[in-house]
Amino acid sequence: MSHCNQSVSSSDTSAAEMCETSASLQQTIEQLRVELNSTREQLYGEIDRLKKASETMQAAINAAPIVLWAIDTDGKLTVAEGKQLENLGLKSREAVGQSIFEIYSSQPDILENIAQVLAGSDRTWTTQQGDLVCIIRATPLRDRNGEIVGAVGISTDITERSRSIAALKTANQELERRLQQQTAALNAALSKSEKKYRNLVETSQELIWSIDEEGFLTFVNSAAKRIYGYEPPEMIGRQFTEFSIPEQKPQQIEIFEQLLAIADIQLQPPSSPYETVHLRKDGTPVHLRINSIVNKAENGTILGISGTATDISDRKRSEEALQEATDQLRAVLDAVPGLISWVSSDLRYIGVNEHLAASFKRPPESFVGQEIGFLERGSSFAQLVRKFFESSSQQTWQEIDIEINGSVRNYLIVGQKYHQGSAAVSVGIDITDRKHAEAQKTKLIASLQESEHKFRSLYEATSDAVMLFDEKEFFDCNPATLKIFGCSKKKEFYGKHLSEFSPLFQPNGQDSARLASQKIATAMHRGSCRFDWVHKRLDGSEFPAEVLLNAMEINGKKVLQAVVRDITDRKRDEDQIKASLAEKEVLLKEIHHRVKNNLQVISSLLKLQSRYIQDSRITEMLKESQNRVRSMALVHEQLYQSKDLSKIDFGEYIQNLAHNLFQAYEIDAKGVNLQTNIASCSLNVDTAVPCGLIINELVTNSLKYAFINKEAGEIKIDFSLENNQVCVLVVSDSGIGFPQELDYRNARTLGLRLVVSLVNQLRGKIELLETVGTTFKITFLPAKSYQEKKLNVK
Repeated sequence: MSHCNQSVSSSDTSAAEMCETSASLQQTIEQLRVELNSTREQLYGEIDRLKKASETMQAAINAAPIVLWAIDTDGKLTVAEGKQLENLGLKSREAVGQSIFEIYSSQPDILENIAQVLAGSDRTWTTQQGDLVCIIRATPLRDRNGEIVGAVGISTDITERSRSIAALKTANQELERRLQQQTAALNAALSKSEKKYRNLVETSQELIWSIDEEGFLTFVNSAAKRIYGYEPPEMIGRQFTEFSIPEQKPQQIEIFEQLLAIADIQLQPPSSPYETVHLRKDGTPVHLRINSIVNKAENGTILGISGTATDISDRKRSEEALQEATDQLRAVLDAVPGLISWVSSDLRYIGVNEHLAASFKRPPESFVGQEIGFLERGSSFAQLVRKFFESSSQQTWQEIDIEINGSVRNYLIVGQKYHQGSAAVSVGIDITDRKHAEAQKTKLIASLQESEHKFRSLYEATSDAVMLFDEKEFFDCNPATLKIFGCSKKKEFYGKHLSEFSPLFQPNGQDSARLASQKIATAMHRGSCRFDWVHKRLDGSEFPAEVLLNAMEINGKKVLQAVVRDITDRKRDEDQIKASLAEKEVLLKEIHHRVKNNLQVISSLLKLQSRYIQDSRITEMLKESQNRVRSMALVHEQLYQSKDLSKIDFGEYIQNLAHNLFQAYEIDAKGVNLQTNIASCSLNVDTAVPCGLIINELVTNSLKYAFINKEAGEIKIDFSLENNQVCVLVVSDSGIGFPQELDYRNARTLGLRLVVSLVNQLRGKIELLETVGTTFKITFLPAKSYQEKKLNVK
């Protein structure tokens, strides 16, 4: 620096520049020296690293089952390293310089491949030398100009790998053989399983079905025939909704769409069974329970839905029947006139029937959940139920008093546990009336016992013979029986048959045994039978009796009670009365005969008297009186000629009366016909006489006045009974008719006045009917019927 400074001071500007340049060069050289030292250090470091790498590689080559080699263009080895040389019987130093063509002279495949490498091709091949198997990879070695100056390669021992490959190949072949066997067995088993599955599907009682994404059936099994009535081919290809009832089609479609929508989101939607109603081929409904699952391909694509359908029609019918039975049972329980309740073990109501709720004037649902004593604290029912649950018994019963709406009633409570004792049902039966009835029954039994004592006293004390017997013999009797039949003690009477106390024949000539059997059969059939009978005592004497047979049951066995009354005295009195009646009947006939004769004498006297009277008016009056007397005489004539002295045949009487009138008015009756229509009837004297006089007057008027200036005509007499009670007498003619100006009720003539009076006597009614000619209608009650009517009114 001092030199430079001196130069600057003594030289000009150019010298100063040279000095600066020199300094700059010196600085650059210094920097280059530093960099050279650094580069040399790096080079030494890289040389050390390469040595270490070379050593590592050499160690790896020596340890690995390989041979790393290089040859020149003549085939001489320039490099030969690797553990594999030992397997070839060579050493590294000995191998270098040898010709590879000499080493592998016996293996033309190696020589051919090396020649191709030296020709410029990359080669890889496998070769075997004895037990050793190697894989050789080789590539040409070129200089900077690209000329081939040799070849380099690596030979790797793959003997173990080849053995493993061979073993693996053998194992693979064995595996393939076994796999083929197992596949064949599996296919056979699969075929068998498929056959079983097919049989199972086809014989299943459930319908197995499958539909595609569009809802068309792709498969149904043979159960379709049983459930739907269709053959499977008839259903396949049709929309599944075609078989639903119309009102359920929207629901079916909604379920189908929901299943497909869920399947898009989830791997497999859960199966949700549901019930529906389909239609069979014949149109009848079938109830089904459907189970379904979505079918998917391996890639998740939805293929459709499959599932099963179970015919639950029978179950539905059973459920409906069960529901109906339940409803009926509920109705019966509600209709039962008892207090029925269901109680849990915590003493709360589970439910009650309608009668219990109505008894307390509350709705049934208001009891549910309530404590059993909520209506009456400390009630006897609550105490009973509490003790029942505390006990181990399954059933209980007890009589308690329950107050209902202010009235105390006596109930018989019967309880029964159920659900392993966690609940109980109780039935309360109102026995208040029964209690009263039992009290009355006790009184009645006492009364009956008293009555039985009385009747037993009467039975023992009555004078009539009372006995009991069955089809074979007598087995009981009262003391009067022994007396009537001449027995000293009951042993003489017991064990004997009815025929032993009867003669062989009855008074009417009938066999006693046969007739007795008939009477017994009648009593058994009708319940009782009364008849007269001739009995025989033990001493053989006979006596008449009145017998009453009554059928009854004793200890479930039908027996007969016979009440026999000795009517010997009554028969004697009857005979006397019959004789007296016969005498009085003869006397009464004689009286009627004499009355009739006396009336005929009066009639004859009137007829004789009329012969001496010149006045025709008086003569006519005597004639009418004669006819009246004759009508009365005719009644008495028929009475003494009749078997019944109290009544006469009214039809016969009217015929005779009309015949007599026509004879009396023979001249006036020419050309006039008589017609009678008389009902079969018998009238007593009190009715027959007035009726006869009425007919006499009306027929006489018709003969005298109805057919003036007429040559022919008809008189008609009708008599009938309405409802077998009311007598209707109609007397009519076809004459000129009754004068309109004449009031028959207030007539001045004796005949009409007599008719009206006689109708009043009969307590009857007379009418003049508006017809052609004259018609009188008289209605009345017979004397006896009138008396009965009068008594009924009273």
